[in-house]
Amino acid sequence: MGLERAWRLPGKAALDSQLGQAQRDLAEAAGAERLHNGARLLLESWFAWLRARERLAHVDEARATLERENVAMARRRELGDASELELMQMDAAFAQMQTEHRISEAELAAEMERLLVLFPGLPIPEQVSLPPPQPIEGRPEEWEEVLLTHEPALRLARLASSRSRLQAQRADRERLADPTVGIRVAHEKDGEDRLVGLALTIPLGGSARQAETDRSRAEANIASEHEAQVLRDSLAAARSALQQARGAWLAWQASQEAATLMSRAAGLQVRAYELGESSLADMLTARRLAFGAGLAARLAQLDALEKYYRLQIDRRELWNFSQHGTSVLIQP
Repeated sequence: MGLERAWRLPGKAALDSQLGQAQRDLAEAAGAERLHNGARLLLESWFAWLRARERLAHVDEARATLERENVAMARRRELGDASELELMQMDAAFAQMQTEHRISEAELAAEMERLLVLFPGLPIPEQVSLPPPQPIEGRPEEWEEVLLTHEPALRLARLASSRSRLQAQRADRERLADPTVGIRVAHEKDGEDRLVGLALTIPLGGSARQAETDRSRAEANIASEHEAQVLRDSLAAARSALQQARGAWLAWQASQEAATLMSRAAGLQVRAYELGESSLADMLTARRLAFGAGLAARLAQLDALEKYYRLQIDRRELWNFSQHGTSVLIQP
């Protein structure tokens, strides 16, 4: 009868404990990254739905105006106060807006379905109030530091690199195998002789242990290179996101001014047509330009808001992703 136990050499137990903690940290970081990516997907899907909704609302306004004017033009044609060409031009403009309305309806329905499939049970409000976009304050260096600190992909790469280095150290220690200590008891000659002995077994390492060490070192080098690449990618993404957010806010400001000017120009063109100083084609063209400028302003506002909230998510000012697989909504 014998009893044996393997004994880890000094230093191996500490490395095993560190490896276990590193694996736990890596799993928690992976969960936080999934939550972060889910928040980004929600933001993207939500604003895609908002864009489709705003486009349909804008088309609805223009269509209602053209519908009223189309009825009035038909009445004027019956009374002989409008030409056949003017009626055809008005019909064509209304038909074009009807087409855009159907396209906008289909787009909104598609974005709604996508949103509900990705996030079942998400409450969809009937009315949405869009706040004015906020300018991005602060120096670029400060933003980059905060964004890199909270970037889950970078944290995940750093933890994976740290774990690979620990694994390489552990494989290097394993080249010297752990000894096995045992005690043995035996009976000989019908129990007349009793033998009690201690056993010490030391495995001899071979080329397989050295190959495992080399493999672990190579994986550690690959993980370190991957960490450096993720750092470069994250820094480029942070700078790009910051510049896009600031550019989107400036674009919204410019689009607001352009939409105001186009609306005034369209109003003057309508007045000129009513006074007989301009043709119907010129009026419809001016309205078309004003319609496009107004829609562009609305979409620019949504674009600026989306990029602003994307930065808030990335810096954990909107959602805070904990290291235990949960998230907290900080702002509505």
